[in-house]
Amino acid sequence: MTAFSVDIPVRFGDTDPAGIVFYPRYFEMMNAVVEDWFAQELGLPFRQIHREGTHGVPILSVEASFTNPSRLGDVLRFTLTVERLGTKSMTMKIMAHCDGEERLAARKVVVWTTVGDVVRAEPIPEPLRGRIAAFLE
Repeated sequence: MTAFSVDIPVRFGDTDPAGIVFYPRYFEMMNAVVEDWFAQELGLPFRQIHREGTHGVPILSVEASFTNPSRLGDVLRFTLTVERLGTKSMTMKIMAHCDGEERLAARKVVVWTTVGDVVRAEPIPEPLRGRIAAFLE
């Protein structure tokens, strides 16, 4: 199994008045991780999928546990693996750690779709499917 990891610093705009990451910002960070994974590891940048192509990868569901607070100046190591690879969808496991301490544990299900007047799920094409499979847990 291969895992994709990326470091994301906690910036001032990510924090709330208590000085910890405001939880919706974690969802933006997770989306950035998925976007980087598609571009760097799967060879399919979101620009190519969403702007230049006829497909999309909308979120079907997401669940997250915020296990410990993250503060301004922390550098979060996000790690993405694929927990399940279906015909038309996949479940990603996304974890964030800082200095060995878990900060976030999440699962995100995305669906490969056509876009346009009608949005509908389609089978994930080969060889994309093979590249995704390398990240299966």
